[in-house]
Amino acid sequence: MIEDKDYIMRLVHEIARMLIRMIFNRDIDREGELPVAEELLERYQTYMAMIDDGQINEAENRLLDEMDLRAPAYFEMALRFYEKLGSKSEEFLEEHDYTQDEVLDGMKYVVDCYGYGDLWDPVSR
Repeated sequence: MIEDKDYIMRLVHEIARMLIRMIFNRDIDREGELPVAEELLERYQTYMAMIDDGQINEAENRLLDEMDLRAPAYFEMALRFYEKLGSKSEEFLEEHDYTQDEVLDGMKYVVDCYGYGDLWDPVSR
């Protein structure tokens, strides 16, 4: 797996940004944009609060259990979930029994589930 942890954090952000830009025509770096579709906003806020509270594994389990492969808005929310995790320090993640490699693995899993795995291949080379 990739060794440079700062690189992993930047990579997670750029993958999420690129996919959200391509698929949803949103820029996650622009202020003022709704972070996810309104119908998922409450769920998104719950996941973000869980991450901040250190309930990372529980939040990820809920995210994946509730994943709706027919809902593109859910895909955007999942990408933003992993982007948020990627912004956390390695120390924070490890303190809560999670790693930056797991962030990448989780994001890759979601990208594959939604049928965009081919876009991931250049990243892993």
